[in-house]
Amino acid sequence: MLLALVLFVVGAAAHLPWRAHVPTEWDSVQLVLGVGSFDVTQATPHAPGYWLYIGAGRLVDTLTPLGAHDSLVLCSAVAAGAAVALAWVLGRDMAGPWLGGAAAAVLLTSPFLLFYGSAVGTYAFDAVAVEVLLLLAWRARPRSWHGAAAAAALGLAGGFRQSSLLLLAPVAGVAVGRSVRTVGGAARAAAAGVAGLAVWLVPMALEQPGGLGQVQRAGARIWREAVTVTSPLYGAPAQGVRANLGQATGYTLAAVALLLPALAAALALRTLPRFRVDSPPKRGAISSKRRVGGPGLLTVAAGPPMAFVLLFHFGKAGYVLSYLPALVVLALWPAAGLARRPRLVVSALVAVACVVQVQRFAGAPGVLPLAVTDRGGPWFTESRFGAPYRLTADAIDEVDADTERYLALGRAFRPGLDVLVYVHLNGGHRFRHAMLTLPNFTAHYLQAGLDEYVGRGSRWRRERDLKVELPPGGRAVFVVDEPRELLGMVASGRARAQVLDTGPTVYVAGPGPRAFGVELVEDARPAP
Repeated sequence: MLLALVLFVVGAAAHLPWRAHVPTEWDSVQLVLGVGSFDVTQATPHAPGYWLYIGAGRLVDTLTPLGAHDSLVLCSAVAAGAAVALAWVLGRDMAGPWLGGAAAAVLLTSPFLLFYGSAVGTYAFDAVAVEVLLLLAWRARPRSWHGAAAAAALGLAGGFRQSSLLLLAPVAGVAVGRSVRTVGGAARAAAAGVAGLAVWLVPMALEQPGGLGQVQRAGARIWREAVTVTSPLYGAPAQGVRANLGQATGYTLAAVALLLPALAAALALRTLPRFRVDSPPKRGAISSKRRVGGPGLLTVAAGPPMAFVLLFHFGKAGYVLSYLPALVVLALWPAAGLARRPRLVVSALVAVACVVQVQRFAGAPGVLPLAVTDRGGPWFTESRFGAPYRLTADAIDEVDADTERYLALGRAFRPGLDVLVYVHLNGGHRFRHAMLTLPNFTAHYLQAGLDEYVGRGSRWRRERDLKVELPPGGRAVFVVDEPRELLGMVASGRARAQVLDTGPTVYVAGPGPRAFGVELVEDARPAP
């Protein structure tokens, strides 16, 4: 128990030196906005809501001077610390202290957990949920309380990510199946599951404007928009299916690749009978019966989330954390059955993997070296599938610095008159950051030749027309990475380039010109 507590503290504290100072991703901005005003129709946060994460952030925000963003980061760090501690407990229970220690070390140093434990996001809680359910399923016995606890834990997990209710149901079902033997026991498990759901579902229904129907409709829309592009089961185009498969397998491989030498060494050593631990097991080993059950249970935990990202949608690198703990324990499992001396070989390989993981996170631009990215290698080395996998401190620092630089827009332009214009895949990722950090400005998001979204502060609407409206006397400020389409306007005098005092160049134009498919027009209506 003491060691688990130490690992929890170390695991949580390890993320604080790398913590983000601003939201790292589009979704992170929406979660921060949700602390102040929960409304999935405004994507504050985006559906399906993540109410328990928002609630945890609000609690920390109320009790401390941290503010909404830093409160959510602290919650992520605490969850990451819990994931490390639970990896120790799970591995120790399943196969002895070696497996627990190795699994905890790998997760502690994983760039995936380090990144999402240092930023705003619910993904570290996915790792905690799968570990809790695995532990309950492993410990479950006939007529024990573990089935009811697993049902309650699954219900609570849905408050952090509602897809967990489906993806983690099989491993929760193992706990219920192993423990429930009577009708009364089944009723208690069902009641526990309902109670776990009610903890977040009831307050979310009360807080969401329009009730749960709005959550359901917003979630269904987001689901359709995603799977019709990526899933073969929803008629997605072949290109989208291939891209989704490439990303899902690429990110998964990036997360576990450094463990493959240790796995290969353990499997090779197990072929030599004198290196294997036979029954009865020595200290720290497990019986052959338990050894068979472990990989099966781990597969039940990892399989459904992996099938989901492969067949439906891989939306973000954080999805890997829903099955990474199970994969890590599964990859280390063969070494748990080795005698002490040959296991030292595997231990050395695991230690090297941990050192390299820390080096990649702390001192490199990506998990994969840039030298092998887009050099004609296997699919997972291609940037279109995610390489070099920017789950690093450098990626966090880059967003922090970029957001800080563009705060100069507030000093250079007039929020009541000038509007900010962002373009999809051309600096458009800054649109939601602008709504958070420059809330007095109206911001437009252009996509596919349309003025897709218009936002101000925490409120936005879908516009989908062919014009950007400017208040009388106002100007459009294009915040783009690639200004090629604007250079002609600058040359003709219809726009001008302006260098902010922090370094970036933006492009300013009044009513009349057309850019990126939309026309800049003067709007006689008063500014909001």
